Amino acid sequence: MSTSTSYDEALATRPFKHEIDKRDRRALSERLTVIEHGPDVYQVYSEEGIEYLVDIREPSCTCPDFIYREADCKHIRRARIEAGSRDLDALDTEIQDALDTLDDHIASLAAQRAELVRLRRDLDHFG
Repeated sequence: MSTSTSYDEALATRPFKHEIDKRDRRALSERLTVIEHGPDVYQVYSEEGIEYLVDIREPSCTCPDFIYREADCKHIRRARIEAGSRDLDALDTEIQDALDTLDDHIASLAAQRAELVRLRRDLDHFG
């Protein structure tokens, strides 16, 4: 008896996780208010009304995420989007690729479900 797991079985048992960066997702989906403060400098207000100062050139932000992780936070990413300095076509391609991967995953799960329905029907012939 084989103990190896087929690709379809592995695909069916693991949850789908897209590769869109969580900070990009938040920059796009959260209600952030961006106000130009000067050349390449923006005030970004969170949904809770907390103000962060963002410099998209450096880049830098006064939020804890940027201070502790030194990674482009959602505030920097959103300010770049609003300023027109973010490659939206590349981001759109990432999202479309994730959608295509998810569609493939859904199709695979649907095919596996159909097979199980057929097996149940076949089993009913014996009972």
